[in-house]
Amino acid sequence: MKARFLIPALLLASGCVAEPQAIDTSEAAADPNVQQIEEAYMAYVQAYIDNDFEGIAAQFQVPVMRRSSSSNGIAPTRIATTVDELIESYRSDKANIQEGYAYSTIDRLDVHRIASNVYYTDVDFTRYNGQDEIIFQGRSLYYWGNDDGSWKMFAMGPATRGEG
Repeated sequence: MKARFLIPALLLASGCVAEPQAIDTSEAAADPNVQQIEEAYMAYVQAYIDNDFEGIAAQFQVPVMRRSSSSNGIAPTRIATTVDELIESYRSDKANIQEGYAYSTIDRLDVHRIASNVYYTDVDFTRYNGQDEIIFQGRSLYYWGNDDGSWKMFAMGPATRGEG
């Protein structure tokens, strides 16, 4: 687990979010893990929209490293070592999200294999208010591992939309 955690840890801690090289798309299409990760990611998105903080946490394994965008650029790396810390971190994020936030849509979701039990998702998303107006567009990278038979995120961070 330590080796798996090291690559994204170094990328997130340094502020670098350049993605590892992706595998061939035909190989990804034949990979059953891709669908499982896509389904887990969409469960995370729905829990996020619903403010289901326990549902959000269920998609992660701790410790979790998180970086996010802020009005001043990239926020410092946050590490949640317990599920309760992760839940509180998401409660704080949602309390400070763009004014009027109502829901998010996924504009692009690509899943890439780094190693046999490590993948990352590259996601473009849009946030809307209650009047269906765009209030934010972003891109994030989510790193996934499968230590216990199900895919869970262990690191995430923002990336510049439109690159990569």
